[in-house]
Parts: sequence; structure tokens; C-alpha cells
Amino acid sequence: MIAQKQLFRHEPDKGIYGDCWRTAIACLLDLPPEDLPHVHGGITTDAEHPVNDWLAERGLVLLATAFHGEDPMQTILDAVSACNKGVRFLFSGTSRTGCNHVVIAQDGKIIHDPSLTDAGIIGPCDDGYWWVNFIGRRV
Repeated sequence: MIAQKQLFRHEPDKGIYGDCWRTAIACLLDLPPEDLPHVHGGITTDAEHPVNDWLAERGLVLLATAFHGEDPMQTILDAVSACNKGVRFLFSGTSRTGCNHVVIAQDGKIIHDPSLTDAGIIGPCDDGYWWVNFIGRRV
């Protein structure tokens, strides 16, 4: 994994949309973020999203699971890691800056934050869920 920082900080009032989503995926795939599409809407489970199309063209698929926001963050990280020891995954929630954000987690802890300010994750996403994504091979 290449630990990289996002290229754009999320400032929608200035017409700039953060790219933590594509950067986190790029980190897991050892690629520069510029190689992935950057489309506003970022953290998503939408099968039609351009990042999903980009992954499909490379024989990959994004696997998503949602966890209730009432569950503590550490409980989610521990449960996912207990079933997937040593596997890195995308973990999404709300950052300290108040917007949806994604980090990389492994073995019960956050191991990389692509945010330029290390905004972290402090709560579930604005839809009320914690999101966990794995990248797998499309068969």
C-alpha cells in the first residue's frame, strides 16, 4: 500500500470537492490518485458510479457493507477485522470537519487517513451508517 494524501480538500462552497475516496482506493491499489476518476459524490455504493466502472474495467469490484450508526466505531473495526485478519479495507464515516470521509483500516485500527488535515473519523456517515468496503476480483 502506498500511503498518499488527497489532492483536493473538500470545499464545496468554492466548487472544490474532496477526493479522499479515490485517494484511499488508489492507496490500496498502489496507484496515484490521478489514475482514478474524481467525480463529486465520492463515497458511494452506487453501482453506476464512475469509480465502479473504472474498477470493473480492471477486473475489480467494490464490495460494500453498512453497519448501524448506533454501534461504536471500535466495535465495527474489531468485528470486521476479526473476520478479515491482515486485510486492509476502506472505512467511511463523518470526519472532524463534518463531512463524509474515508480512511483505510486494518486489524481493528485506522492505519491511514488520506485527509490533508488528518480529519479522521468521529461518527457514522450522514446517512446514519458506517460503511466498510473491500476491493475484490470480479469473476
